[in-house]
Amino acid sequence: MGNGSDELIRSILIATCLGGTGSILVANPTFSMYGIIAQALGIPVVSVGRKEENFEIDIEAAKRAILSEGCANDQNQNPPVRAVFVVHPNSPTANALTTDEIEWLSTLPEEILVVIDEAYFEFSQNTLADQLHNHPNWIILRTFSKAFRLASMRVGYAIAHPELATALEKIRLPYNLPSFSQTAAELALAQRQLLLATIPETLSERAKLIAALTQHQKLQVWPSAANFVYLRVKASEGESAEQEHQQIMQQLKERGTLIRHTGGGLRITVGSPEENQRTVDRIAAILN
Repeated sequence: MGNGSDELIRSILIATCLGGTGSILVANPTFSMYGIIAQALGIPVVSVGRKEENFEIDIEAAKRAILSEGCANDQNQNPPVRAVFVVHPNSPTANALTTDEIEWLSTLPEEILVVIDEAYFEFSQNTLADQLHNHPNWIILRTFSKAFRLASMRVGYAIAHPELATALEKIRLPYNLPSFSQTAAELALAQRQLLLATIPETLSERAKLIAALTQHQKLQVWPSAANFVYLRVKASEGESAEQEHQQIMQQLKERGTLIRHTGGGLRITVGSPEENQRTVDRIAAILN
């Protein structure tokens, strides 16, 4: 238990890329804070895309990007990629890393740090922690903000090789986590069976929510390995999909349902059965 999630990211970036020595690679759409924190520290961000059908990382584009940055001689080019950030499952698209993506991460040289954010591990039950012993350049991030419901406490932790953990400890801020947050996390761990007992219902409700939303021909809904569902609206004639996403989000807000418009689509968190039914009904009313 230790740094908050954003502080962990900041520490990783400082350890690997600060001072013009490196850039980071991300595959968008993904969790935006990697790029935001990197840019705030003056660290270049190299972005590649994802396949539209399943949001798998464009691995060939990633390989080209790493090779291009690594061989750059032009003063205007970014420094070599020193860290690759991935989310497993990804946010906001809810897809887990595929076998091909994991194999690609496994082939990256040891001088490139691979940061695997498993913020939604408790919902996916899919982790790469058992592979860390083969990859000393991998680090897994976890958080108490999701399944343990302590988002405001900003408690996170990392799983990594001892040498990597020691390096991060050297640059960790001395008072990065308030004592109240530590106490809350310890209490959550002590009561983890109670807190995590609701996950089966969340997964069941997720399936129902996806099934209900898929009934609308106007919506494209993707499978989910997290506690949220990602979808996009098929644009009507004369209107862009982004406009329709914005309108749906705003109309749901006016009806009392909050969702996120991000990554070129809509992210809907799975709630209680009553909340999910209200969301489905309100979306149906808007689309109809």
